[in-house]
Amino acid sequence: MSNKNDIGNRCVKCGEDTSFGSGRFVNRIPADATYEALDKNGNIIFKEGEYRDGYACAECMAFECCRCDEMIPMDEDVTPYDCGSEEAEFSDGAYRVHHECLTEIEKLHFEEING
Repeated sequence: MSNKNDIGNRCVKCGEDTSFGSGRFVNRIPADATYEALDKNGNIIFKEGEYRDGYACAECMAFECCRCDEMIPMDEDVTPYDCGSEEAEFSDGAYRVHHECLTEIEKLHFEEING
């Protein structure tokens, strides 16, 4: 059984404030979590099994690009499906990439589908 913790407007992943005026309000998304979360110094901010329901900030919703290892902002990732492929991965095994990291052929397929 998990414990519910009212964290208010803090991000369920990093604990940062997502309230109006915080700079994280506009791009926050509804989220919940129960896993352990650590701050930048490795200190536990949320314990394993500690249920929290609220919001996640856009920074925590970013993905790592499979080709350049840079972070891709929320909703800006490209997958094989976005390029018209039914395969789960690009030919090099990558799944989520920046638009800039697409090959020329992948960019052509992406533009054909997405304009």
